[in-house]
Amino acid sequence: MIKIFVTGPPGIGKTTCVYKVFEMLRLYEYRVGGFITREVREGGKRIGFRIIELDEGLEDWLANIHGTSRYRIGKYYVFIDKLDSIINSIEKRIMSYDALIFDEIGPMELLSSKFNTFIQRTLNIRVPTVYTVHHKISNELNKRFNTRYENVLYILTTDNREGMPLIIWRALSKYLTRDTT
Repeated sequence: MIKIFVTGPPGIGKTTCVYKVFEMLRLYEYRVGGFITREVREGGKRIGFRIIELDEGLEDWLANIHGTSRYRIGKYYVFIDKLDSIINSIEKRIMSYDALIFDEIGPMELLSSKFNTFIQRTLNIRVPTVYTVHHKISNELNKRFNTRYENVLYILTTDNREGMPLIIWRALSKYLTRDTT
């Protein structure tokens, strides 16, 4: 089994990269679970992040500059309850997926103890998984989480980002299986 980690500086295209992998998986009719985090802009300024569950399309705020929450990262209020709700939805069906994608493991998400426990679980189940990792925590992943499976770290750069979705797809596809019963 494989666990693929994608990291790189902010704005390099980590979400775009793994979303392209998601689209390839869907094209070949694989069932994909997980979530993508998208930034939201107003008047050219980032106001927050939405979290989108990939299987059923559930969507909610992960963080924004408006609202209230006891959790905060910089200028953003982080809505742990919304993240936990998305995690609950994925967790119910986790073993029914052919692959998983989680965008991202970052400071906001790591505020949730449920998220931490859930990510540790995904590292030790027999489902090929792709994670994006915030650049500031990519070095501490081994301290925070451990897996018994093969894991690969790709660092996204302006030079490799166009070809990276295909590289990830090829690495992932070796582990994809379908139940033929």
